[in-house]
Amino acid sequence: MKKGVILFAYNTEDYDYVKMAEYAVKRIHYFLDLPVTLVTGNRQYQNNLFDKVIYEEANTNNKKDRKVWFNKDRYKAFDLSPYDNTLILDVDYVVNSQKLNKLFQIMDDICVHNTTEFLMQPNLPYEYLSAYSYKTAWATVIGFKKTNKAKQVFDCMKMIQENYNHYSNVYNFVAGTFRNDYAISIALHIVNGHLLPKSDIIPWNLIHVGKNTSVYKTNDNVLCEEFVVIFDNWKKNKIKKEYIQFKNLDFHVINKDNFVELLP
Repeated sequence: MKKGVILFAYNTEDYDYVKMAEYAVKRIHYFLDLPVTLVTGNRQYQNNLFDKVIYEEANTNNKKDRKVWFNKDRYKAFDLSPYDNTLILDVDYVVNSQKLNKLFQIMDDICVHNTTEFLMQPNLPYEYLSAYSYKTAWATVIGFKKTNKAKQVFDCMKMIQENYNHYSNVYNFVAGTFRNDYAISIALHIVNGHLLPKSDIIPWNLIHVGKNTSVYKTNDNVLCEEFVVIFDNWKKNKIKKEYIQFKNLDFHVINKDNFVELLP
C-alpha cells in the first residue's frame, strides 16, 4: 500500500507558502521517509524536492484579517492524493520526529486531532466550535485511507464549505472566515451520526506554538532537531521571559512571521 504526504501551498502577498512547503518536505523526507506531493496554484512550478507537483487553481473567495486566504481546497485531498494512505499536513507544521508514522498503523479510515497543547501555556482550554457545541477538530494534521467513509467525510467538507453560513447558524459560530477546522469537525460528526468514535481521533495532543510565544532553531541546519521556545509571561504589567529547549517533538507554529524565521 502506497503511503505519502500531501501539502497545499498557495502564495499570498505576505507569505511564500511554497517556500514553507520546501522546508517541510525536507523534514518529512528525513524524519518520516515518505514521498510528498505538493498542490499549488503556480502552473510553472517544478522542484525535484517533491515526488509530484499538482497544479490546482486556488479558490480566492475567503479572507482572514481582511486579506485573501487560500485555504478552500482541503476537501479535494481525497481525489488529488496519489497515495492509498495519506497524511495532509499544514506547511507550518514542523515534523521533528517519526511519530506521525504511527498513524498508518492505527487509523481505520480517517483521523484528526481534537485535543491541543500550547507550549509554555499548558492551562489553555481546548477550542470549541461554539459555547453550545463540541470540541474543534483540527485540519492541521489529517490522516486518511482511500475508503468509502473517508470519501464521505471529504464530500461532506465540500458541502459544508458551500453552505458555510447555514452551518454557522446551526452550530452557532461566526462565519466570517472559512475554517477547514470547523468543516472537518462538522463533517466527522455528520458522517458518524453526530458522534465521534475514538478511531477518528489521533491519540495525542496537537502541539501549538501560540501567542506570546516564539520558537527558534538551535543551529542553522534545515534538519535541526533541537528548538528553543520563549514565552513572554505577563505578570504585574511586566514581562518575564521563560523558555524551554526540546527535541523529538512535532509542533505547529501559529504565528506565520515566527515560522518564516525558521526557514533557511
